[in-house]
Amino acid sequence: MGLRFSFFRGPFSLSRGKHCTLMFALALVGSGGCGKTAGTEDPQLKPIRTMLEQQLPPHTPEEKVVTFLDNHGYSILAAQKQGTIVAIIRRKDTAAVQPVMARVTFYFDANRKLNTFELQGPENEPSRR
Repeated sequence: MGLRFSFFRGPFSLSRGKHCTLMFALALVGSGGCGKTAGTEDPQLKPIRTMLEQQLPPHTPEEKVVTFLDNHGYSILAAQKQGTIVAIIRRKDTAAVQPVMARVTFYFDANRKLNTFELQGPENEPSRR
């Protein structure tokens, strides 16, 4: 037998409560990534993230992203998913006086406009201590 609350349309039950909690959690996770850049918070990658956020804001057409990458001499890799572009971006870190490299995946919507991008540090780079 379910309890009735004025803000619920039907009886409240444990199974309905679990369902609502799951839907709420999924909504939070889904809305958290909209329009934001994803990826690591590595301080070495911050200059690359800042440059991309300034030069390639959300809704930038795909062709402008490709032109930007080509004009700067960044390598474009074969994308594994449709609607994405993967590039390797190398920059000189002026504070540490060493090159910084990031693998960047750009995600586009159905209209071929930039949604977001994800930064990853190089996987095969030896650790520096």
